[in-house]
Amino acid sequence: MSEMNDLKDYLISLGASKVGFADVNGLANEFVDLPNGISLVLKLPLEAMEFLNEEDYESYWKCFHKQIDKLTEISLKGEEYIKKLGYDAFGLTMTRNECDMEKLLSILPYKTIATKSGMGWIGRSALLVTPEYGSAIALGGILTDMPLEFGTPITDSECDECTNCQDACPVNAINPQKWNDRLTRKDIIDIEACGEYIIEQYKAGLGCTKCMVECKITKEYLKKE
Repeated sequence: MSEMNDLKDYLISLGASKVGFADVNGLANEFVDLPNGISLVLKLPLEAMEFLNEEDYESYWKCFHKQIDKLTEISLKGEEYIKKLGYDAFGLTMTRNECDMEKLLSILPYKTIATKSGMGWIGRSALLVTPEYGSAIALGGILTDMPLEFGTPITDSECDECTNCQDACPVNAINPQKWNDRLTRKDIIDIEACGEYIIEQYKAGLGCTKCMVECKITKEYLKKE
């Protein structure tokens, strides 16, 4: 698996904070038939979170989209790297993995690749939670047929009884039920209430990141930073 280890080192050298490998066979057939997924996790800088605390959303979104641009670059360079090894690959950029804003869902959710590769779990907020950075992250991915050693999927929430994100939700969209991979998203969050509010906020040039900011593990990460 030296090729795999070299690939992981390369992706981290490009700026990824965490890299994981998962079996996603059959999940991406809508646009490409490649069985293996690479999860790219990029921690958000302290600066971005400070903008949120100050409710300076314009500065936050500029900072956030810089991270998305960085993930796009990592995904495409990773795709090129894998192809040079003789395998097929497909970098999941925002353009390629188009998001339905009403459903707040990409064609292949990055969170799916992340949980299946062991990068984190789904919090009460329906955001991915990582043990290192909480929900203060941006996600990307690559699909490939390159042989990979998969991580151990996380199938149950590793949140404790904390309800910070639930208590912070301005539209009470978060249900008490903790996530596991046997549940659907509607079991843990009212996506219609959440989506309607978020879209209104975006139109006003604002945002809703209270569940991310209030996450206990996010707060622990920021204290360390």
